Amino acid sequence: MQLGITIPLQKYLNLPKQSYGEPEDLFFCWEIHRILYQGRDMMIAVNANNRFGVALAGITVSDWKRLPELVEEAVEKGMCDEGYSSEQIDAYFNIAGPAMLTKTHGRKPVAGLNRAIDYLYHIPGTVTEQQRLQVLHCRQMNRDICSPSGFDVYGEPQEFFRKDMVRIGIISHFDKKQFSI
Repeated sequence: MQLGITIPLQKYLNLPKQSYGEPEDLFFCWEIHRILYQGRDMMIAVNANNRFGVALAGITVSDWKRLPELVEEAVEKGMCDEGYSSEQIDAYFNIAGPAMLTKTHGRKPVAGLNRAIDYLYHIPGTVTEQQRLQVLHCRQMNRDICSPSGFDVYGEPQEFFRKDMVRIGIISHFDKKQFSI
């Protein structure tokens, strides 16, 4: 799994320049950025292929030092919140492989990250102090109409993520009952 970190995040973390990862299905690549949101340090991770995103708030300095694990934790919680089973989540991570930091994955995935962040600022809800994963913000961000890099049509990131799960073979079909919110 490739974690494309933005240049501002790279500078914030005092990391050396990252290299491009080996060519990989963008479904297993995420763009990672840091924002200050409602006075809190927040990590945003957006899938490079389908724009499915997660937002974690209250990130500490020690959390940033374990960025790959932090992203995996966020993606796992985001998938769980969208109704994926632990078996499906495990299958995703097994296929994706170990997390590694890379450069971002091109203009369109980074534009998707920026669009998700812009949308986040228009969500009226406040950050929930009791939990890291900002469920309300993630759900709203994943229901914004967009045309991500991996698709030629408009739709919601959560729908595109499901289509990618079917394409890869992790889920066999779209079961509306399984994913009702």
